Amino acid sequence: MFKNNFSQILLTLLFMSSISCSNDEKEGEQKDAIAPSITCLSPINVNIDTTAKDAMVTYTTPEGTDNIAGAVTRQTSGLASGESFPVGTTTNTFVVTDAAGNTTSCSFDVIVARNNPSENMPYFIGDDPTPTGKKWTSVAELSDEFNTDIFDDSKWFRDPSQDQFGWYGREPALFQPDNVSVGDGSLNVMVKKLQTPITSNSRNWTHGGAILRSKTKAISGYYYEARMKANETVMSSTFWIAFPQNCNSGPFRKLELDIQECVGRTHSGTDSWAKEWDNIYHSNTWRHARTCDINISVQRPGKKDLEEKNHSRYFVYGCWWKSPTEILFYLDGEYVYTIKPSTDFDLEGHITMAMETYDWNPIEPENDLTATGTEEQRTTKYDWVRTWKLEDL
Repeated sequence: MFKNNFSQILLTLLFMSSISCSNDEKEGEQKDAIAPSITCLSPINVNIDTTAKDAMVTYTTPEGTDNIAGAVTRQTSGLASGESFPVGTTTNTFVVTDAAGNTTSCSFDVIVARNNPSENMPYFIGDDPTPTGKKWTSVAELSDEFNTDIFDDSKWFRDPSQDQFGWYGREPALFQPDNVSVGDGSLNVMVKKLQTPITSNSRNWTHGGAILRSKTKAISGYYYEARMKANETVMSSTFWIAFPQNCNSGPFRKLELDIQECVGRTHSGTDSWAKEWDNIYHSNTWRHARTCDINISVQRPGKKDLEEKNHSRYFVYGCWWKSPTEILFYLDGEYVYTIKPSTDFDLEGHITMAMETYDWNPIEPENDLTATGTEEQRTTKYDWVRTWKLEDL
């Protein structure tokens, strides 16, 4: 009896041992700790025609490899080879997964850039709004390529004491002519923190900005555009048309046509409504309150939130002041929106570019780029300002 029981136990142990060995072998087969491999392409740069909307880009699709057959590669972001890529940067990411679940990924960028707009006509992409039988002609007095190293004082006021507006800035940033210069093919307007604060007209100025105004007047019917790169500080970068006003001699209405108004950065102290003002295309028409006109200011704004910061690159901001009652706005050559102002915009104004501070986006003492930023970060750059009028063919 004992012998039979012992034999039975021995057989059972041998059987269990064989199962264990079998399981160990299977587990050994599944323990693949080697990650697969995948290599992506270098960045692909594509330049397209000024009026093109996108570019068809083909590339060799990355394919992962592994030490064991069965690895699968899939694209998790971006666009596939042969698709149309928009202007800007598209990041393409690929992930390879092996049979054991190990993964490896890689990415590369497709960067599509348009050639610079033609100097022979306004920048239009898609539908061209030029009326039949008409052509655009440059208005030289209201245009500047900034291609010399000498500021053109015959075209622009940069000293607010010399224009007729008498506006020296919004506290705490004082408009200073010395902050304006030209060089490297652009108009450069620097903002800064003053080494020594200035007290003037019962105001305390701790920062410096600047304002420029055209000496020739801007009128309805013209097309206005600027290629501008904003500074990175809390201060503004702008392109607009200002209208003088006088309650004694007229004009009695105080108008303002903003083509682009933005800031370089916002922060925790920025008013809630302005949190996106560092990545925005913002335009507006104002009829400001004056004692000889209306009691409450009226505005008609338009805006488009951008996926890029205004200081990330040059943007082309355009405005066709088509008539006193209809104003069309363009961004990088594409139509964005139309504003119909609350009153006729039938007055003459001045192209204006102002870098100033706002109380709704105040200086942030603990992170004041006007003091700590590089010269590049503190500078708004205008590649050019161009104005066009319609004439018969």
